[in-house]
Amino acid sequence: MVKQRKKEENCKIDAQSLSPLKSRLPKIADEIIESCSDQECYTHIDYEPIPSKEGVIEIIDRLREILFPGYFARGKIDPLNLKYAVGQSATTLFDMLSEQICHSIRHDCWRYDQPCSDCDEQGYRLALQFLETIPGLRKALAADVRATYEGDPAAKSTDEIIFSYPGILAITVYRIAHLLLNLGVPLLPRIMTEYAHSTTGIDI
Repeated sequence: MVKQRKKEENCKIDAQSLSPLKSRLPKIADEIIESCSDQECYTHIDYEPIPSKEGVIEIIDRLREILFPGYFARGKIDPLNLKYAVGQSATTLFDMLSEQICHSIRHDCWRYDQPCSDCDEQGYRLALQFLETIPGLRKALAADVRATYEGDPAAKSTDEIIFSYPGILAITVYRIAHLLLNLGVPLLPRIMTEYAHSTTGIDI
C-alpha cells in the first residue's frame, strides 16, 4: 500500500514537472506558423487539395489485386466470385484514381498559373481510359513474370516471383506509371516511380 501511494505521488510530481514544458508549445507552434510565410519554406496551404502519396500507394495496391487476381486480394477469390470481386475492385479503383488524377491536374493549374476547367471530368475520363489498358497491361506483366522465372535458376515457381520478387513490383509500378504518363496525367507517375524506387531499390 505504501509503495502504491509512493508511486502515485511520483506520477503526480512527473505530471507537474511536465506542465511548464508543455506551456511552451503554443509559442513554438506560433513560430512554426510564422516561418511558413518565409518564401524559402515550402508549403502547400491552400483550399485546393494536392495528390496524396498514401492515396497513390493505395491505388498501386488495388491495381495489383486486379493485375494478379487472388495473389494480393483482401479476401478469398474463387471462380464463382471472381467477377464480383474484380468488378468491386475496379469500381473502387476508378473512384480513387479519378480523384487523384483530378487533384494532380488542379495542382498543375495552380502551380503553373494555368486556366483550369473540367478537372473532375478529365479525372473521370483519364481514369476510365487507364482502366481500359488493364488487359494489355496484364499480358505484358505475365510475360515479365515468365521471363523472370525462366531467367532465374533459383526460382521454384511463378508464384514465388509474383509474391516476393522486388523486380516484379518495380516493373509493375513502372508500367502503370508509363501508361498514366502517356495519357498526360501529371505528377502521379513520378510519385509512383519514386515510391517503387524507394521500396525496392530498383531504378528503371
